[in-house]
Amino acid sequence: MEAIENNQISPSLEREEPERILFLDNVRAVAIIMVVGVHTLGYCVPLPHGLNAIVSFIVTVVAVPVFFLVDGYLFARNVIDVKSYTYLKHVRKSLFRLLAPWAFFTLFYTLARYGFELMGFLEEKLILGHTWGQVVIAAYGSVYAPQMYFLLSLFLIRLCSPLLQVFISRKRYFVLFALFICYYAAYEAFRPIISPYLTIKGGQEPILHALWGAQFYLVGIILYRISDRIDLKVLFVPILLVFISSLVIQGVLGVNILSFVQHLYLLTFFLFFACFRFRLRIIDLAGRNTMGIYLLHAPILLKGSSLMLQKVVFDPMLSFVSILFGTFVISLLIVVGINRVPYGCLLFGARYQEKNLILANKGLG
Repeated sequence: MEAIENNQISPSLEREEPERILFLDNVRAVAIIMVVGVHTLGYCVPLPHGLNAIVSFIVTVVAVPVFFLVDGYLFARNVIDVKSYTYLKHVRKSLFRLLAPWAFFTLFYTLARYGFELMGFLEEKLILGHTWGQVVIAAYGSVYAPQMYFLLSLFLIRLCSPLLQVFISRKRYFVLFALFICYYAAYEAFRPIISPYLTIKGGQEPILHALWGAQFYLVGIILYRISDRIDLKVLFVPILLVFISSLVIQGVLGVNILSFVQHLYLLTFFLFFACFRFRLRIIDLAGRNTMGIYLLHAPILLKGSSLMLQKVVFDPMLSFVSILFGTFVISLLIVVGINRVPYGCLLFGARYQEKNLILANKGLG
């Protein structure tokens, strides 16, 4: 959401399992911790301004873009190497994997919010006193659960896969780079025009975020496409140096190059795990269950963790770290528990297989 011993990071060698690229589990696991961290910032003891800026940069800049990149990377793999891509199959899988959990959990969190407001647990009324139309728009815009927009945004990107397949199939790599540059330029040009019409107050509009996330999806496609010609390992140090230089330029000179820094940070993050591969049981487990953690961690579990921990933890940084990892661990345990129940994995858009349940019950899943 994968470790290999071979130094070459090529699509044909990095698979330890037929259907899974193992280093991506590390990427997804750390990224989901960062996602939890993004939302934790609104629930912990407020961090001092300078510290808040540093922590915010670390966890917010690439947390979600990583998941767009990984999906683009895997899409390119399916088209080029696995050769399992057909549009109808891709859409059917996406309906089950993305749209079904989005619909279920959006409804769940909306009803939960309504119940908490009725019982007087929440001072801010986002449902009571509002029309059905306003409630539906707010639910669509992830007002009641801030993470839900991503699933619908990724689904919208996947609907455009036939166009992307045309570019992926071309052997001239500069075509993909040209596509990325043209798309990014068009997005930056039209975003200010369309944003006022789509923005949802207090929420995250899925169409806008699909347009935003597509640039990172293209980065994932490019990385996979060039990996059969270039050992990705050799890119890490140069990209890291440019990333550090860009941070210095932005910090010291005050030049606003945040978008450039974001892409460099994203590449550095991804290439780090592609080059330095490791296996930790909790990371492997989290990497295989990122969807469930993503769906469950906010807002209810995060709120519950913050209410308990803020009674005993008062230091701002310790508050942030304890709520983040407390919520992460609780979410992971609940996901693992649900997945051990027959058909429980369907909640998270994963297909049920009897052998997976057996492995999970043996502690191998």
